[in-house]
Amino acid sequence: MKIIVIVVTYNGMKWYKNCFDSIRNSSIHADTIVIDNNSSDGTVQFIKDNYPEINLIESKVNLGFGKANNIGLKYAIEIDADFVFLLNQDAWVRPDTIEKLAVKLEENLEYGILSPVHLNGKENELDANFAAYIRPAACSNLISDFIIKGKAEDKIYPVKFVNAAFWMISKTCLLTIGGFDPVFPHYGEDDNYIGRVEYHGFRTGIYPKVYGVHDRTFKGRKSLKEIKDRKYIYHLIILTGIYMPFRKCIFRSFYYLFMESLGHLFHLAYKDIWINLCVSLRLIKTIPKILNNRRTSKVKGLSFLPEK
Repeated sequence: MKIIVIVVTYNGMKWYKNCFDSIRNSSIHADTIVIDNNSSDGTVQFIKDNYPEINLIESKVNLGFGKANNIGLKYAIEIDADFVFLLNQDAWVRPDTIEKLAVKLEENLEYGILSPVHLNGKENELDANFAAYIRPAACSNLISDFIIKGKAEDKIYPVKFVNAAFWMISKTCLLTIGGFDPVFPHYGEDDNYIGRVEYHGFRTGIYPKVYGVHDRTFKGRKSLKEIKDRKYIYHLIILTGIYMPFRKCIFRSFYYLFMESLGHLFHLAYKDIWINLCVSLRLIKTIPKILNNRRTSKVKGLSFLPEK
């Protein structure tokens, strides 16, 4: 069983020891490829000095999460890996996580992606977003089994979405889906990927017998740029969703923006109207690329992976 772990790094020095040590201490051997997005905090030298076993790719520019991961996914295909494990730089796993995910996925190849239970950085609670992913409407029976039976069963629980902090991807799924859609600048690419996984007949699941730690903090007040970017990504996810005809996607997205703006006008919230206008114009400029990438996403194969 050949497993490749892919980590994308960018100025994350405070997490690297936990992240890379967890791979090194895994109960099963896994080769690691790191794609560094032009870090300026000594990341590259730290990896070279302390983790010589890592295959390090140094990008001269910040490619973002999706494009950088695509380099690693391409490498995994070239060396004929059986499984690919995507791991965030601000995350780490327990010793048995990688092995048990791979074994469980090998036994259940109708699933394309498996993820462990996501804990917070202190390991005393669920990651806040993960708790939302496993709500009953999105992940049937997992919470019920914990509460009623006292423990989750030793099985995969299908889920509508789980973020890419810890993804075990099967070779069959990777060869069918390809890489992340490069239309996404940052965030949203994992939503799009899971939609494509489902479109091509695979499932996404949680295996609750293993754990990963995601040491992130949640910001309170967002800047104006962050608000615009997040809203743009939200609608980009809708417009790139190949599970629905594009005319319905575009109606849903722009109807929502229009009706929301009418509500803002009623309340004289001119800043919010301006935000929606900026988002709408940005989406309109992106439509040609969206249409092209939707066509690409519907075809089975190595979509969006770099040629070299």
